[in-house]
Amino acid sequence: MNRLPVSRMRVKGSLYLLPIILGTSHQQININPQHYHNLNPRTMSSSQLQNNPPGEHGANASHVSGTRSLLNLAPEVVSNVIEQVDGNDTLKSLRLVNKSMDAHARRKLYEQVTLTPAHSAITRWQSIADSETLSLLPRHALIQTREDLDEHAQEGDPIDEMDDFCDALAALSKFPRLDSLELAFTNECQGVASDEHWYMDVNEDLSHRVEILERVFRAIKNRMDDDGVPRSKIRSLTLRNLQNAPIDTFTDSELFSAVMQQLDELHIGMIQEYNEHGPDHDYKCLELQTFPGHLVAKWLKPVAANLKALSLYSRNENWGCFPGYFDPSGISFPKLETLSLGYYTLTYDDQLDWILAQKSLTKLVMHRCMIAPLMRIDKENVREWKPSKQGWEELSSRRGGDDWCNEFRYRGTWSQFFDKIADGLPNLKEFCFEYPKSEGSYDFELRQIWSGKGYGVENRDFCGGAEAFAKRYVVFNNGILPTHWPEAKDDGEITDYFDPDDGEDQTANFHKEFLEEDQRSLERLLEKCRARREATDGK
Repeated sequence: MNRLPVSRMRVKGSLYLLPIILGTSHQQININPQHYHNLNPRTMSSSQLQNNPPGEHGANASHVSGTRSLLNLAPEVVSNVIEQVDGNDTLKSLRLVNKSMDAHARRKLYEQVTLTPAHSAITRWQSIADSETLSLLPRHALIQTREDLDEHAQEGDPIDEMDDFCDALAALSKFPRLDSLELAFTNECQGVASDEHWYMDVNEDLSHRVEILERVFRAIKNRMDDDGVPRSKIRSLTLRNLQNAPIDTFTDSELFSAVMQQLDELHIGMIQEYNEHGPDHDYKCLELQTFPGHLVAKWLKPVAANLKALSLYSRNENWGCFPGYFDPSGISFPKLETLSLGYYTLTYDDQLDWILAQKSLTKLVMHRCMIAPLMRIDKENVREWKPSKQGWEELSSRRGGDDWCNEFRYRGTWSQFFDKIADGLPNLKEFCFEYPKSEGSYDFELRQIWSGKGYGVENRDFCGGAEAFAKRYVVFNNGILPTHWPEAKDDGEITDYFDPDDGEDQTANFHKEFLEEDQRSLERLLEKCRARREATDGK
């Protein structure tokens, strides 16, 4: 298991703050959190913050001279501690301690400003924007097109509040220090309209989504040009639930180009149409074939030369291999240091080559990334999608039943890809490979609702480590529902791929079959990353 820097480890919801104060990084330190209880502002009252010194134990006694209270530490140290505090209630309490703590807590409280169509959110947004002091604090803006992104059609915000929401976007120019923005759409979308989808209804159709994109991009551009007041540029853009539909009229515009050219970070979370009344037709949506090429040509290629960080996530579907093939191999990312991928799925030996070409990479995050060893594809889809089938072995026709599909076997393993990453990225120091749970899901092992960071592009920076998780191999079957990508169980067993025509008790467990070699290659990769970190830290 890849070990995280102790500054990001938690025990019972509290951070180990001392390594942060001491500037410790990438070291394995065993700390009893009780020794440093008094350094954690989430467990201290206002009077404790003023009067009680940190505990005089172990590393605390040897590194922090005397018995100084938190308030007597250097301002930058206090700021680092406050940065680790979660929850507005705690921050509001910290503001009551004294003027110094108020300044630190206020900066943390207002580092993000949020806008949704809800009246209360619009009022707060405008209030902060109109304040001469508070408007200087936000560095990140979160814009949600609905207060609840999970809401279904007909449950949306009133039209008049949507109008107020769009008007409020203009206030972006009043936050001069913003350098990061996240735009989040709802997670339901409808693709190209057709007669067979007449019964679908969503809160945000494609035209509405494009209109919001244009309004947000216009607001970003206007803050660059507005009245000569110096403002920081938006350097980081996150698009959550971006619909997988080509929108050439927008991406070919001067507005799009002007905003994208100032970015050095781009983070995209994609969604696709899902029709619960007939999910078997979803994979016939044309955009599944055309969007990967659009993503490469219109979103990535124009900004590739400037990007230092890139994230590409699918919300809940495997992607990258088919129906449309994601191929950015012709693009160079000369400055790219961090790459994060979610649900990226491998079915070809050369599918990582575009990643291995980025020699500047120092961090690679692979969340829910998988290999598909078995694929059953409808023959009509094979003809329409035209997969290259390079490296695929076509299996013999199924026994019995109607011969509706072609079945393929891909024999690539994670061991092979881990070795390629270890040897092909000479500057890689951090590697994350895991299957983050969905936010709010039930953790059967802990017997409680999962309270950690959920899967999603918005949590791209959260890395719980690296392990050969049981779901790292997946299968594709055009003949089953509700998804054509049935994932393995917690023990790695795959049963949903098979049907009665395959005979009784048909299962597969690629997790167990390849666990030993995958684990060995993963440990080798992590050891190389560790050695590079130590070599750098020693300079």
